[in-house]
Amino acid sequence: MFQPQLGVSLITICKQLTAEALQALGQSRVATVEITPQLVSGDGKLKAALQETLRGRGIRAASVHALFGGGEYDISQLDEQACRHAVEQTAAAVDLACDLDAPLVVVHASAEPIAAVERAQRLQQARCALGEIGRHAQQTGRRIAVEILPRTCLGNTVDELTALMSELDAAVFGVCMDTNHLMNRYQTLPDEIRRLGHKLLTLHLSDYDGVDEKHELPGRGVLDWKAFMAALRAIDYRGPFNYEAKPDGATPAERFRSYENNFEWLSKL
Repeated sequence: MFQPQLGVSLITICKQLTAEALQALGQSRVATVEITPQLVSGDGKLKAALQETLRGRGIRAASVHALFGGGEYDISQLDEQACRHAVEQTAAAVDLACDLDAPLVVVHASAEPIAAVERAQRLQQARCALGEIGRHAQQTGRRIAVEILPRTCLGNTVDELTALMSELDAAVFGVCMDTNHLMNRYQTLPDEIRRLGHKLLTLHLSDYDGVDEKHELPGRGVLDWKAFMAALRAIDYRGPFNYEAKPDGATPAERFRSYENNFEWLSKL
C-alpha cells in the first residue's frame, strides 16, 4: 500500500557535498535520496563518503538525475556528434547509479527551446537516443524515468511523453512526474497521476504559481495536494516520494528540517 517515505534531491541541500551536509543527512529523517553527478565529481572521495553515510544510516539512493540542459546534455540534438556526446553523458549517469546501487536514472528528453518546425524530428532523435540509453540500463539492471518537462521541452505533456516512449521497452522506461512542470494545467495533476498509473516511477515534488516553475515547497502555490495524495493512493504508488524544492534554511541541517516539517504535513493529507 501507499506509504510515503521522505525523499530529497540532494542538489537542493548543497551544490557540492561537504562534511557538514553529510553529517546533516545522517542525522535527518530522510529515507531516500536522488543524486546528481556533479555532487560526487572529483577524485572519488566524495562518492565514497556519501556511500559510507548512506550505508551507515540506512538511507537508500533511489535515483540518479542525469545531467541536463544546454547543448552538452541534450539527447534530442540533430547534430549527430553533439547527440552522441549527450548520450554518453547520460549513459555515465547509468554507471553512477550502478556504483550507488540506485535502481532509477531520471532523464530529460531535451533542453529548450524546441522550434515547432523541428519538433517531430527532435522527438524521433530523442526516441532513438533513449533506446540506446535504455539498452545500457537494461544490461545493468537499471530503469529510466523520463521527466515531464515545462514550456517547449520535449515531453511537456503526458500525452507527448507517453507517445515518445511508446516504442521503448516498458520494462525499462517509465515517467518522472515533476509537479512543477504542468504550467497552466496544474488542476489536471491528480488526473495525470491516475492516467500514468504503474508508468509513474518517481516524483519531483514542489509547488508553483500555475504559470511557470518556481520549485516552492508544497503548500506554497496552487497545487491541490490533498487531491494529489489521493491520486497516489488510488494507483498504489510505491516509488520515491522525492522533494525537489527550495527548502527553508541557511544550513544543510535547517534545510533537511524544512523538508521534514513539510513532509509531516503532506503525509497526513
